[in-house]
Amino acid sequence: MEQKGIKTIGIRGSAGLVGSAVSLELKRRGYKVVSLGRNFTREDIAGCDVIINLAGHSINCRWNQKNRELIYKSRIETTERIARFINECKGDGPELFISASASGIYPSLPVNGVYNTYNEDSPERGSNFLAHVCTDWESAASKAEKSCRVAIIRLGVVLSEKGGAFSKLALPFRMGVAPVISHGRQPFPWIHIDDLTEAVCMICGDEPASGIYNMVSPEKSDNRKITAILAKRYKAIIKITLPRFVFRILLGNSHILVTEGQYIEPQKLISAGFKFRHSSFEDVVKRL
Repeated sequence: MEQKGIKTIGIRGSAGLVGSAVSLELKRRGYKVVSLGRNFTREDIAGCDVIINLAGHSINCRWNQKNRELIYKSRIETTERIARFINECKGDGPELFISASASGIYPSLPVNGVYNTYNEDSPERGSNFLAHVCTDWESAASKAEKSCRVAIIRLGVVLSEKGGAFSKLALPFRMGVAPVISHGRQPFPWIHIDDLTEAVCMICGDEPASGIYNMVSPEKSDNRKITAILAKRYKAIIKITLPRFVFRILLGNSHILVTEGQYIEPQKLISAGFKFRHSSFEDVVKRL
């Protein structure tokens, strides 16, 4: 049965890991889901009640000049275009624009040796490339606020049995090796794909929904903790510590994706009464 008040949801990036899961669940709930291709038009946007923007070149690559440009432009230019089309609808277009961002907007280094915890109200911003991308990405989405509600979803590492980050994360453990990265104290903000999908659906169906939402599990995890859990799960007995410089050599500037991190609270989801089905990394690993 179609959801009352919302008939059509357009998704940019519907073929990706997150987009395909969100599309499937929205269809299951009775929404009409439209895939917005690379060359979407103003008419495509005007025909939707909700727009969900999940498009963007993968950040899991070396951040050389070419890839930095792809990462940046694929996010900011697409988001600006959606916002411009929404505003051109002059109130007759979408009532809600959900745009992705990332937990990387927050500072990823400890302060005086301690990792701070950030929530949606935290004003602090990181100073690296990823934080810069996220800041401009969210700014581009906010341009649509004059015409509709805008919800920004800041994604942590998305865990799924269908691919994504988990397969790469678990690979050495499946080979019997349990690597601790650098000092191992760097936080690891994550969310299971089912909880992410459920949260996006909740926002779609919540008429007042707007603003920032941290899409992360409420559990605080760091590299040493997830290493111990994965080692136990896959019976990895070769324990090693890989220093930071190894990842600088292998990954270049993108090494921060594994050598740095943030503790993040999903305060807004919790305040909205959202119930996480997967709040324990150890329980999640048993199912993946």
